[in-house]
Amino acid sequence: MKIDSITIEGIANIEHICLQIGTINALIAPNGYGKSNVLRAIDFGVKFMQASESERLQKLNSRFLPINISIPDKDFLFEICGSIENGGQEELFQYGYTVAWKSKNNEGHILSEWLKIKSPTERRYKQLISRQSFDQCFIVPSASGRCTKKLNVGQLQLAIQIIAGTNSMYLNNLSSQIYNIAIPNIETLDNPESYFSAGANKGIAILEGMTLSKYLYTLKQNDHLEYSMLKDGILQLIPGICEFSPEAITMADGQTKIYDVRIKETKNTTATSIQQLSSGSKRIIFLFTLCIAAKRNNIPLIMIEEPENSIHPRLMENLISTLLIYSSDTRILMTSHSPYLMRYLSPNQMYFGLPKHDGLAHFHRINPSKIKYIKKYASDMELTIGEFMFDFMLDMEDDAEKIDTFFE
Repeated sequence: MKIDSITIEGIANIEHICLQIGTINALIAPNGYGKSNVLRAIDFGVKFMQASESERLQKLNSRFLPINISIPDKDFLFEICGSIENGGQEELFQYGYTVAWKSKNNEGHILSEWLKIKSPTERRYKQLISRQSFDQCFIVPSASGRCTKKLNVGQLQLAIQIIAGTNSMYLNNLSSQIYNIAIPNIETLDNPESYFSAGANKGIAILEGMTLSKYLYTLKQNDHLEYSMLKDGILQLIPGICEFSPEAITMADGQTKIYDVRIKETKNTTATSIQQLSSGSKRIIFLFTLCIAAKRNNIPLIMIEEPENSIHPRLMENLISTLLIYSSDTRILMTSHSPYLMRYLSPNQMYFGLPKHDGLAHFHRINPSKIKYIKKYASDMELTIGEFMFDFMLDMEDDAEKIDTFFE
C-alpha cells in the first residue's frame, strides 16, 4: 500500500488540513503552531478506525475535541487516499469516515463512511461502501455488483471493520488491508541511549517488540540481504564509522543474553560499544533502523517528531538523502522547527505553519509560481531559504493577501 494524501477535519485546533504525501514530507513552523497536533490527529484517526465500540465511545469524549471557538461543533473527518493491491493489480482507493463528537445532546456516533476504488487508467471511482447516516450503510456484494447491498451497522460500528472480520464477504481482502493499516508516530527521542543499552529491556513496537540492539542482531542472523543493506546505509550515513557489528552476549547462567552493537570508528584502534557514539549519531542509526523496519513490515507511513534534535546539519542531510534511496514504499512525515532542515527538502515536500490569530493550525505549501521569487529574496538578503521562510512567515501575520499570494 502507498499513501498519497491524508485529510483531517474537526479535531483539536484543526479545522481542515489536506496533506499530499510524497517520499519525505515535513511540517515546518515555530513551536505552538500545531505540528504535533497534526501527527496526533492522524494517529487518532487510525486508532479510532481500529478501536472497539467501547474504546470509540471514550475517544469521542477525549482531549482531542475541537474546543477552538471557531469550530466548536465541527465533526471529525478522516480520509486516506493512495494505491493498494487488489486482485493482483494496483488500484487507487479513497477511504474515510466522519463522526460526531460527544456533546450535551448525544454520546457521539459515526455519521458517514465511504470506500471508493478505480484502476489508474479509469476516470471515475467505483463506490464500494456508501454510508450517509449511522444506521444506513450499503456495500458492493460482488465484483460486478453495485453498491446496493445493505449492511447492518451500529452507531459506533465501522463497515470496514465488520467486513475485514468476515472472510466470506467480497470486500474482505481490500477492507482488511485498509483496516489493518499501521502509521506509527515516533515522538522526540530525548534519551536515545536507552534504546541501545546492552542491559535494557525497552522494546519498540515497530521493531517487533525488541530493543534496537536485539533487532539489529536478529536481522543480521535471519536476513542477510536486508541486514547488509541496513549496514551499508549506516556506513554511508556516518562516514566516521568503518565497522558495525550487532552482537549477543551470553551471561554467566549460560542462558540469558544481552545485546550490544560494536562500533569501530576510523581513528580508533579497537571497536567499542555503540554507547560511546555521540547522541546525534545514535539518533541517526535509530531513525534509519526504524525506517528500514517499516519498509520490511510494509508500513506505508511513519511519523517522526523533530528528527533534527542533537543531529549535526550535515548528518541530517545524509539521513534525508539516504532515506530517499532506501525507504521504498514507506513514506515519512516529519515535524520540525528548524530552518536548517529546509536546506535538504524541495518546496513541494514542505508544509509551512502560517501565523493567524484564530488559534487554528494552518499548514500550506508554497505556491509553485512563487518559488523563484522566494529564492531570489533569500539570496538578496544573504539568507538560506529556511532562514528567510521563518522570518517571512512571522512577518506576514494576518496578512491575508500575502498568504493567498505565496501559499497554495
